[in-house]
Amino acid sequence: MTEEKKKLFSITSVKRVDDGLEFEFDLSEDFIEKFKEEQGLKKWSQKRFDEWVTENIDVIARIAGLTAADTEASE
Repeated sequence: MTEEKKKLFSITSVKRVDDGLEFEFDLSEDFIEKFKEEQGLKKWSQKRFDEWVTENIDVIARIAGLTAADTEASE
């Protein structure tokens, strides 16, 4: 994940759920446009975004200030 992307969205909530952690994001219009362009999308895809989050969970958790012990619940 690039530094530029880090500035284009924020994590508004992290909740512990039965099978791990649930993140809630606030995405800027710039992030949405850049994400669609990078992913080759014409319209927003929540499924593709969820996959991207899963692939980048370590970086996202670090940004959120979560520790390794916090993220173990998601494994």
